[in-house]
This record gives sequence, C-alpha cells and structure tokens, in this order.
Amino acid sequence: MADVAGDSTISVPELLTQEEVVALLRLDRLGLQEPKESLRHLRRTGQIGYVKVAGKVLIPREEIVAYLERQRVRPHE
Repeated sequence: MADVAGDSTISVPELLTQEEVVALLRLDRLGLQEPKESLRHLRRTGQIGYVKVAGKVLIPREEIVAYLERQRVRPHE
C-alpha cells in the first residue's frame, strides 16, 4: 500500500487495471473466449470487489488475494 501525505496519512491499496488482473489470474491463458468478460462476471456477482476512479474500473490487489484464498482447495487430512 502506498502512503498519501496531507493533513493526515491514509493507506491506499495497490490498484490494478482489468487487463492486469486478467493477466494475474491467467484468465487469458485458460482457453476462455472472453477473459475480460469472465472478470466482469466475477465483479458483477460480488466475488471480486472494485473501485471506480474517473470512470475507470480498478481492482485492489487485496481483492484478488482474498478471492484466490476463497478458491483454495485444501487437502483432506
């Protein structure tokens, strides 16, 4: 997270573009015809949160980490 100085210090999460998230999740390498549409589906269904800055969709890296953790399949003990 980056720190923004001003009257007070706030933490700003690292924000990724949709293209960066598609590449990070390797959606473009899974044989999907529309990897960006798959990401939109995850956003629309609330599986991955996002923010809009100047009308552009940006996804906090922490949302991707949380999504991946929820998708983890744990071995049976």
